[in-house]
Amino acid sequence: MGVQSFGNPAASFRGRFGRTGKRAANPFVQAFSASGGNVDALAPGNGYKYHTFTSPGTFTVSGAPGTVEYVVVAGGGGGGVAGGGNAGGGGGAGGLRTNVPGHPLAGSPLTLTVGSYPVVVGSGGPGGIIASPPEYAGTNGGDSTFHTITSTGGGGGGAGPGTSKTGGSGGGGGGATTYTGASGNTPPTSPPQGNNGAPGYNSAPYTGGGGGGAGGTGFTYNPTHPNNGSANGGVGSQFPAFTGPLIGVPSLAPLSGYFAGGGAGGSFPSPAAQGTGGLGGGGAGGTGSGTSGTTNSGGGGGGGGTSGTGGSGGPGIVIIRYLA
Repeated sequence: MGVQSFGNPAASFRGRFGRTGKRAANPFVQAFSASGGNVDALAPGNGYKYHTFTSPGTFTVSGAPGTVEYVVVAGGGGGGVAGGGNAGGGGGAGGLRTNVPGHPLAGSPLTLTVGSYPVVVGSGGPGGIIASPPEYAGTNGGDSTFHTITSTGGGGGGAGPGTSKTGGSGGGGGGATTYTGASGNTPPTSPPQGNNGAPGYNSAPYTGGGGGGAGGTGFTYNPTHPNNGSANGGVGSQFPAFTGPLIGVPSLAPLSGYFAGGGAGGSFPSPAAQGTGGLGGGGAGGTGSGTSGTTNSGGGGGGGGTSGTGGSGGPGIVIIRYLA
């Protein structure tokens, strides 16, 4: 970049970093800049630069302090699985925290000074396995962190009679008898980082409850509403300005900007009771194995039935953006 005209205030205002006029008084004022992420400073033409972390790293700020927006999604919980004629609950989605203006879950603005900020991306929790004893719940997902923000891993799905687990969003309860879904938003944040899992269903077809998602609770199978009664995972939360192409992760394009959907409950014996994963990468339930949550969505794993395994939770993601 060439030297600014020291004797020409108007030239300072027209300079690249002179939008506010600060360089008119001091031509050496630097602009905010940053580096870091698996996708480093992608500028897709919408006026922002994006730093996307799909694995741990460091976000480094240089130049001058500046305001950033973030989406921090933890790993989803694994789905449960159960033998002996019952079913596993869906895993809860990873906790989701954000400060994107206008979003229903938006927290406070964040200004960062020059320095380095570690980023942790939570792994997805493994699904339950059939072993001895024959009922196993899923494992919680890992936490994701950035600066002072921690999003908690999703709760593992229950496995009748194994207990579902609390987390960013709660895991769904197992089937066979009515096992309650676990609480979400644990530990509590404001705005809430997730929702509760649903109870299992205690008559044939035995069905696990859906795991909670960032945008809603999981569902319990309801035979009186066959078109809407499956044990679906709770819906995630949508970010239209953070779709796969914009954040540089093409594999997430089909999710249309949704993250942190809950895993669906598994079933036995009727496949009609199987749930679908919540929008935002939640895994589907099965009579055998459940489907895993989508990688880097924070979606919960789907619950399994009387064989196979519960689906694993999807690993989380951390996205940071600022005006280009």
